[in-house]
Amino acid sequence: AAASAAAAAAAATSATTTAAAAHARRISRQAAERARQASLRVAELLRTLHPAAWLVVGTALVQHRRSRAAKRGDLREIRSQVFTDDFHIAIVTTAALPWMTGTAINPLLRAAYLSKAGRSVTLAVPWLHPREQALVFPGKLRFADPQAQERHIRLWLAERGGVRADFRLRFYPARYDLDRGSILPLGDVTGCFEAGECDVCVLEEPEHLNWYHSGANWRHRFKLVIGVVHTNYLYYARMYAGAATAAVLKRLNEWMCGAYCDRVIKLSGTIQPLPRAVVCNVHGVRSEFLEIGRRAARSHFPPRRAGAYFLGKVLWAKGHRLLIDYLSLQQSLGQPPTHVDVYGGGEDLAEVEVEAAARELRLSFFPPTDHSGATLRRYKVFINPSQSEVLSTTTAEALAMGKFVVVQRHPSNDFFMQFRNTLPYDTPEEFLQQLQAALDSEPEPLSAEERRALSWEGATDRFLEAVSNCTLSDVLPTLGDHATRWVHATVQKGGPVGDRLRRASGAGPVWKQSWLAQEKWRAAPPTEIVEASILATPPGMAPVRASAAPPRR
Repeated sequence: AAASAAAAAAAATSATTTAAAAHARRISRQAAERARQASLRVAELLRTLHPAAWLVVGTALVQHRRSRAAKRGDLREIRSQVFTDDFHIAIVTTAALPWMTGTAINPLLRAAYLSKAGRSVTLAVPWLHPREQALVFPGKLRFADPQAQERHIRLWLAERGGVRADFRLRFYPARYDLDRGSILPLGDVTGCFEAGECDVCVLEEPEHLNWYHSGANWRHRFKLVIGVVHTNYLYYARMYAGAATAAVLKRLNEWMCGAYCDRVIKLSGTIQPLPRAVVCNVHGVRSEFLEIGRRAARSHFPPRRAGAYFLGKVLWAKGHRLLIDYLSLQQSLGQPPTHVDVYGGGEDLAEVEVEAAARELRLSFFPPTDHSGATLRRYKVFINPSQSEVLSTTTAEALAMGKFVVVQRHPSNDFFMQFRNTLPYDTPEEFLQQLQAALDSEPEPLSAEERRALSWEGATDRFLEAVSNCTLSDVLPTLGDHATRWVHATVQKGGPVGDRLRRASGAGPVWKQSWLAQEKWRAAPPTEIVEASILATPPGMAPVRASAAPPRR
């Protein structure tokens, strides 16, 4: 009887889910039909009042309908391919090793684990000129050609990533923007991929990749385009540039994702609302962190320092202000002071050290160090008061190592709430309580389910499920998507006028791109394109006038 009841409940749940999905599709179709009828009424009005405008709008509507029909066919085809696991995945990201940043490491591991799972994968990463590599890469690491950098990437993947995988690695031309502290693509990145590689495209940071995109429409080039949003740009814009800039950036990000992505995956709910977006953590942690957790569960932690630790770039925006405020509250309440070790470097390090000393807090500061190294294995409590993260990699790594993590109840931490060693807080007082509770107790060993959820195997499963859920009719382009793409392409492909507009909008070293439209540059290797761009707009120098002649190949 119990089994029958359970089966009946499962059937009822399935029926409810199916009915809800059908209702959502019906609502979507009704909205699309209302939009179509409104467009027809506008077209009829224009035909009466202004025949020339009617011709332009009518042509746009016809192209829109043809594009939707073509995308519908693409989705049917990719649905069949996904069902049989016979499809190629092209991944494009905005950074590459040895720059140890999330958008270099996570897409690389995604490509490796998808390949390990039997998928055909190509990863495209930016190629920087050696002069700009010096601005980004650590130490004296420099590469004269992409082949040398590829060897370094694959060696790191095998030794530190713990995975060997057979996927293709391509480089596209790019420049480093000092003002933004990030890499911007140069020219048409869609040209990196061959015809047989154009099934599913994953754009890591789609808004970033498309701000100055001057190539083909990703949604036309590929059957299905998925954007994975990594960075909370609005948080940094509000903090460093003001509310007006953040409002403009918010709208621009919506337009870029709407115009160029069929589906958007947000790693957490901290990201702004975006068209056709779902929230899903499709990142994992490297196997070495899980192995540390297994060893710690068998032998427990070795003798530890008194106190907890915080690891990350030292910026006020990364939670260091909150940490100082919380520990100052502990002082004012007359509680015994807690010692916290802070690891990392950053632009605000000196100011944070001065502030901590002025408040007489028990904070010790140390240089950046490897999270999996012996130094940090001695700790059992990781704290992360940051509110600027989308999804904290260091928090996931600490959980994988079997440690307590003390984090705020915040959309960026929703994924971590399922783990027994997560100690969440809402108020500064609760932070102090949870920190003391962690110091006075021992963390639970990770269960098999928790290890799977943190692993890249689990992340790959979630990603492939998200891909299969993308093959639905609600990812079809809207008329607004096509209008945005048309305006954006007109600006980016506008020759010298487009150069001036990019320069005025702060495109930094990639403002001058009109020369790339010449036939001789379309098949040029990324090294030659970047070399020519360096001559036109040298790094760290004011760009040449927009009217100047294009660089010579």
